[in-house]
Amino acid sequence: MRYRILYFIVALCCFVSFSRLVDLQLVHGKEYQKLSHERVINTTAVAAPRGEILDRNGKPLVKNKTGFSLEIHYIKGRKEPELNALICSLCSLLEENGKQVVFSFPVSEENHFTLSDDDVVTWKKDKNFSEIATVDEVLDFYSEQYDVDASYTPHQKRDIIGVRYEMDRTGFSANTPYVLAEDIGEVLLAKIKEKNSQYPGVVISAAPVRQYVEGSMAAHILGRTGRIYKEEYEQLKDQNYSMNDMIGKEGIEKCFEQYLKGTDGINGVEQSLDGKRVKLIESVIPKPGNNVILTLDTNLQRTAEQALGDTISYIKNKSGDGPGHDAESGALAAIDVNTGEILALASYPSYDPAYFNENYEVLSHDKRLPMFNRAIGGAYEPGSTFKMLTAVAALEEGVITPHDFIEDKGIYEYYDDYQPKCWIYSSKHVTHGYQNVSEAIENSCNYFFYDIGRRTGIENIDKYARLAGLGEPTGVELVSEENTGRLASPEAREKNGEVWNPGDTLQTAIGQSDNMFTPLQMANYLATIVNGGTRYKAHLVKNVRSPENGKLLYEAKPEVLGQIEMKPENYKAVMEGMKNVVELGTASSVFDGFDISAGGKTGTAEVSGGSDNAIFVGFAPFDHPTIAVCVVIEHGAHGADAGYAVRSVLEEYFKSKETPRLAEKSNIFTR
Repeated sequence: MRYRILYFIVALCCFVSFSRLVDLQLVHGKEYQKLSHERVINTTAVAAPRGEILDRNGKPLVKNKTGFSLEIHYIKGRKEPELNALICSLCSLLEENGKQVVFSFPVSEENHFTLSDDDVVTWKKDKNFSEIATVDEVLDFYSEQYDVDASYTPHQKRDIIGVRYEMDRTGFSANTPYVLAEDIGEVLLAKIKEKNSQYPGVVISAAPVRQYVEGSMAAHILGRTGRIYKEEYEQLKDQNYSMNDMIGKEGIEKCFEQYLKGTDGINGVEQSLDGKRVKLIESVIPKPGNNVILTLDTNLQRTAEQALGDTISYIKNKSGDGPGHDAESGALAAIDVNTGEILALASYPSYDPAYFNENYEVLSHDKRLPMFNRAIGGAYEPGSTFKMLTAVAALEEGVITPHDFIEDKGIYEYYDDYQPKCWIYSSKHVTHGYQNVSEAIENSCNYFFYDIGRRTGIENIDKYARLAGLGEPTGVELVSEENTGRLASPEAREKNGEVWNPGDTLQTAIGQSDNMFTPLQMANYLATIVNGGTRYKAHLVKNVRSPENGKLLYEAKPEVLGQIEMKPENYKAVMEGMKNVVELGTASSVFDGFDISAGGKTGTAEVSGGSDNAIFVGFAPFDHPTIAVCVVIEHGAHGADAGYAVRSVLEEYFKSKETPRLAEKSNIFTR
C-alpha cells in the first residue's frame, strides 16, 4: 500500500512538471520568450548605514538619516549623445530645485582650475596633459572624448563633462550605477517620478545619508565620507568593498573605517531594457556598522571653538592697525592629564563636512585654510611656554636647585660674538634683578633661561623634551594628519647641511631656534609636567561598540609613552612658577576673578610676514591637575590674550563639577 502511494506521488510530480513545461514552451512560449528579450534581472548592493560617532557621554555627533538618491543606471546600447542629453536635463532639474551637482572635475564656472598650482601640475601629469595645457585645451579634450555637442552652453558643457568624468572615476558600469545626487528631498522626488518616461535608466533609491549633527563643530576630527574612486577600489576590493561604496576620506571616518562600515545588503531587481524597474524579486537586509565613542565632550568642544573665534575677534578689534590686526586663525587642544584622553580639539576657522563637496572651491581658495587641522597638523614655535621644560631639565640634571638665584643683567654677555637681551631690558631698559626658577617662570625672564640653558646643554634639554613628547608622535589616531613637529638639535641642523652655534642653545632654552610643535603636543607636554612626569598616549577614541547589543569591540586604555622622574621639590618649584603666572604675573589680568586654582604660561613667537603668534598653556586645578589646555592664535601678538580662550574652556570644564576653589593664601608661593 505504501509503495502505491509513493508511485502516485511521483507520477503526480511528473505530471505537474510536464504540464508546466508544456505551458512554458507550447502554450505561452512566445510570450515568455518575448519577456526574456525585454527584461533583465540585475542585482544591486543595498548600502548599509555606517556606524554612528558619539561623544564621551553618548551624544551623537554623526548619525544617519534616510534620504533618496538619484541614480543613473547603465543601459546597453545607449549612445553617448543620449547619455549627455540625459545628464544635461537632470542637472538643470536639480539646479532649478536648489540642488547643486557636485563632481571633482577641477575646472570652475569661471573657467579656471580649482586646484592649487602644485596639485594642478600633478593632475595634468596623471591625466597625460602637458604642464602648460590651458583650461580650454582640457575642456576640448574631454568634449571630444565624451562626444559633447558644441550646441551646449559653457555651463551645460561643464556639467556634462564633470558628471562623465566622475562616472569614470567611480566605475560606472552595468553593475555600478552612478549616484548623481543624494538626499534630493520629496519635492524633487515627485517631479522626477512624474516625468519618469523622460529619464530612461534613472532610478530613485532610498539610502542612508550621513548627518553631522553639530554642523561644522569638530569637523577636523570627525572627517568626512565620499564615494570610492577607481584608484582606491584597487586597494579595497579584497575587503568586501564595491565600486561606488561610501568610505571615510578623512578624520575618524577614515581611521575607524573598519568599524564604521556596515555589511551591505542585496536587492534583485527585474528591469525593462529601457532601465525601468519592474519589480523587486529578492533582498538581503543590510547590517549597520559599529558605533565609535570619542573622548570628546560636546559642550567642551563647542565652547573651545566658540572661544577661539571670540578670542580672535577680540584681538582684532582691540588692535586697530597695530600688532594683532592680522589675527585670523588658531587652534586649541585640551587633554586629560591623567589618561591622555583628548577632551577638545579645535581648529579655527572650520567647515561643514555635509557641504564639503559643494563648497570645496571656496574652501580651497580661502587663505585662512579652513580645511587644515591646525591642532595636530600645524607646527608653531612654542615661545616662552617651553621654559618649564628647560627648568625641569636644569633642575633634574643638578644645574640649579629651586633655591638658587641668578641675577638678570639685561644683556647676556657670556659669548663675545652673541649677546642676546632679556625682553624686559629690550622694551623698558630695566632688569628682573635676582630670580629663582619659580620667579623666572612667573616673569618669563629670558636672561635666567639663557644661563641655565647654556649650562644644561642642548643634549639634556632635548632629552627631557623628547620624554615630554615634544617632536614625537602623540599617539593620536589621526596618524596621517599629524605633524610630529621639530625639535631643535645639532643633529637636525647637520642633516640639513647647517651648523649649530652656541647661541642656538640659548634660543632653544627660551622656546625659539628651530623648535616647532603642534598645539596637541604642547598640551600633552604640559600634562606631562603637571601630572608629575608621566606622558600618556593622546587618543580621541574611547571605545567601539556594536549597535545591536552594545558589545565592546575596542577599548582604549591609558598608555604610558614616557616618564620624567622629578624630585618633589623640583616639581613644586615649576608648578609654583606657573601658578604665579596666572595670579601675579603675565596672565594675571586674564584670570582676574577666576575662582578655580590654576596655572599656566604665556608665550609669544616671532613669525615672518605678520604679527607674532600668541600661545598660552594652562591647567587646573592646581593641587590635583585634571585638564591641560594649549591655545595658539596665529598673529595674535600677545601670549596673554590667548589665555582668554583657555579660561573659557576651564570654566566650561568645571561647570558641572565640584569646582576646587583657590588655594589658601599660605599655600601660594611668595618671593
